[in-house]
Amino acid sequence: MSAIDYKAIESRIRDDLLECRRLFTRSVTDIPKYSTLDKIRKDYPGFLREIFKAHKAVLTILIDGILHLENLLTKTNVGNPAHAQKTESEKLGYWKQLLELSYNTLVWLNVGMDKCNVRRVFKGPKYGDLAQQNIESVLAYVSEVNKDPNEIAIPLDFCSFSPICDILKVSYSESDNTLRRLFIEAKSGKVNEEMLETISTGTMEVYFRFFDTYGEKGIKQMKRFFRQKMMFDKSQKLVNAKPGVYQNPVNPEEHLIISANEADIHHFSDKVAELLDKTDRREFAVDQVDNCLVIGAINTEAENILMLGEYDVRLYIFHSFINPATLKGALYPLDLPQILNTIKLTDWREGFSSVVLEPVTLRQIPDQFLIDLLLGRKRLKFYFNPQEFVALCNDRGLEARFSTTKEANRLRSSGSTKGLGNFDGQFIQLSFHGGTITLGEGTLHEMLFNWVRPTSVIDQMKQIKFPHKQ
Repeated sequence: MSAIDYKAIESRIRDDLLECRRLFTRSVTDIPKYSTLDKIRKDYPGFLREIFKAHKAVLTILIDGILHLENLLTKTNVGNPAHAQKTESEKLGYWKQLLELSYNTLVWLNVGMDKCNVRRVFKGPKYGDLAQQNIESVLAYVSEVNKDPNEIAIPLDFCSFSPICDILKVSYSESDNTLRRLFIEAKSGKVNEEMLETISTGTMEVYFRFFDTYGEKGIKQMKRFFRQKMMFDKSQKLVNAKPGVYQNPVNPEEHLIISANEADIHHFSDKVAELLDKTDRREFAVDQVDNCLVIGAINTEAENILMLGEYDVRLYIFHSFINPATLKGALYPLDLPQILNTIKLTDWREGFSSVVLEPVTLRQIPDQFLIDLLLGRKRLKFYFNPQEFVALCNDRGLEARFSTTKEANRLRSSGSTKGLGNFDGQFIQLSFHGGTITLGEGTLHEMLFNWVRPTSVIDQMKQIKFPHKQ
């Protein structure tokens, strides 16, 4: 196997990410005839065609890049069966993940940048390689559809999460000026074709003939098909669903709440950009947002600079929340190093596994800062102070408290703690409109990974109106 040029691959990844960012954010509005809202309104069909064209260009870039990296990963692992080059595989895998995260943007944009819709399209973690999927027939179908300037078909297996189906198709009708979304599950191969024909016919005789032909394997395949179809149907109905209480497609015993919320969302992207800029000048790059969330930007160009950056973040947290008296001349404790080591920091890249992660490609920071973050030249570290957040909630009119030991134990014994924010064995209870909810991990992800201000998160929760069960 020939040597892999990792520098060349990284350079290509950088160029692909930047080009996709341009296509997503600027390529169409850079066209003079679509440079203002008034101009867009005058030729909305033409504007949408240009959007579809840009998104199709992104499809080509990312599909080619993801398949190339997956091929290299296979060769790397096969070429070193006894002593697999772990660091090389991790590097290729991480770059593939970056392209998949950029690919997620296609889903976000084509379901209206609606977080509830995105969560219906993405089921959860992704398993297996594309080589194991039905991508040839899917790509052939997508290629044919995408010849139409008023349509776009997006193969979903290239996303970073497992999708509910194979294809998202969006069509624009000029006659009634509407966009229509269609989720498509593609099935190919002789067994699948016979299975679908069997289901379509629906007679006991045809079913028994299919089972006689394919035996236990055929029975399992048909059961799997019906399970997937049930989840697909339920999930699809929840896209653009009105506020209400629905059955959770993943767990029928749980309720899924889609609530009306008209509160404005404010991000602290400007703060992130400011701190990243400071790292270039070797300045102190730590600050906090709304008195409960600490952000540190760290330059990783050298080991000593990286270690100093992490030390700065932890010392800032110590001064702010653990022992503010040291800022006024009080002596530091002798065990300061041990105390600092107990402070848990969250790396922004941990959010790449969150299904509610807003598109990294659309972050409101300069291109170079985004590339520095994605390629690991700079890092963002966060520290969330739950006590200060609870105080902030109460100050802004949202009743909040920590769960009692009894309440926490009851939650754990009932198996209801999955997806909740756990703070040293305690949970944050929020009360409003006569009801109480427990703060979930998704809300934490909004602040840590989507850069939503804590005050904005609180204001959003205050606006939630719990609807009636559908």
